[in-house]
Amino acid sequence: MKFQPYLLFTLLNTLPLAALANSTSPTIPLCPGLTIVTAINQSSGDYESIKRITAVDEAGVTLHYSSEHEVNDPFSDKPPELVATNVTRRILPEDQQKAGYYLAVFSPILPETVPNSTAISLTHDNYTRLKTTGKAELSIVTTLNYSATPENVLDTDSPYRWWLAPAVYALELPEKTPVKLPVLLNGKPAELPALHAKGLFASEQAEFFILDDPSNPLILKFRLGFGTDEALKAKFASDPAMIKMMEEIAAFAPAPAERDRLQVTHITFDCQASDILPIATNTGKPAEVSGEFDTDAEPFPIGSGSIASASGAGNAGEGTGNGGGGSMGTGAMGGGGGNLTLGAGGGNRAAKLEKALQEGEKVDIYDIFFSFNSATLRPESDDTLTLIAGLLSKHSDWKLAIGGHTDSIASDSFNLDLSNRRAAAVKTALLERFKIADNRLSTQGYGEASPRDTNDTLEGRARNRRVELVRQ
Repeated sequence: MKFQPYLLFTLLNTLPLAALANSTSPTIPLCPGLTIVTAINQSSGDYESIKRITAVDEAGVTLHYSSEHEVNDPFSDKPPELVATNVTRRILPEDQQKAGYYLAVFSPILPETVPNSTAISLTHDNYTRLKTTGKAELSIVTTLNYSATPENVLDTDSPYRWWLAPAVYALELPEKTPVKLPVLLNGKPAELPALHAKGLFASEQAEFFILDDPSNPLILKFRLGFGTDEALKAKFASDPAMIKMMEEIAAFAPAPAERDRLQVTHITFDCQASDILPIATNTGKPAEVSGEFDTDAEPFPIGSGSIASASGAGNAGEGTGNGGGGSMGTGAMGGGGGNLTLGAGGGNRAAKLEKALQEGEKVDIYDIFFSFNSATLRPESDDTLTLIAGLLSKHSDWKLAIGGHTDSIASDSFNLDLSNRRAAAVKTALLERFKIADNRLSTQGYGEASPRDTNDTLEGRARNRRVELVRQ
């Protein structure tokens, strides 16, 4: 007998996707084509990981993970190194039900299947415990043991197991009423119902936001490792000497506000009839994997995530993949500010884009991805580029203006230059790969001048990063 999500997938294939996207309580189907984009902040800005479900079958759920971000060695004079990670992960059906660990690390060191672990979602067992008792326990792994190898990561007797030390959080659900968490769902701003669970590991606090759906309890957001300073101050409140020492240490080396943060900013789905989807590999030249691991939870620097904290940015090192430094981004059909938005799922993308362009609308596109701090297109952009080229071939008289927009991280001049180069990269791909005539395409970069949302939050900046199309 198949596990419940696979039955759900079969049922969803018989329902109109547009109806699902527009329902009062949005359903996020666990099916091939589901794409989850996560924003992570680092000192040079935001970057985004892309997780795409490629298969849902008896063997489990298979997903492809892709990200690019900078890694800086504090003990070296070398500039930050670009690390690109492209790996496949399979979650077994029994681990979707009940697993010992939530494995947030994505690494070529890890085998494709790591038994007793899950990713992207809470287990059905933990979700049920939270809903029925208000309590659960979650062991989360965000760091690999640097001595780990493909051979010893699965050896339960090896001292070089695949974790350094998992953080085991005791979760509590203060209120069973779900909270609303903002995301771009098939390109439209939406608020998803989420269980807001609080966690405690020793003196460290955490919070988790889990999609309130027993069939697909995606972890939409988490914050780990905060509150330690407050706990220590409370513990030594009656010891002036200790308090003074703690204050001196904090002045010299302030502790981060939190250790890790993850936030889903875009969810798109275009459920496919086939059981397995290919991984796009045609465009772009992603950086080589350096051998470092990547994790879907990165250190969150003090004060980052706001305009003020990023105001010192502005050199050529700023700009993070599809994020930060004013990158451009990832998404679907919907919009704001008078523009239509385009992305995977929610119906016939080509027909909607064609109609919008015919009627002279500006279309915000969020699923064109770029390499870290560059205008190189990532392979995940293939589907959208093919769609645009198809419409241009169908309408030989059309001319399109391609606009680039960024968030406000980094300087105005850097963002303007980056948006110009990325708009030009889209044009170049259409010219060279699809043989569209040069005189049918024009480009313009707008930098951070036309935001769709606030630049003070991860989700706001993600909405500001986009490519815009309009028929001339």
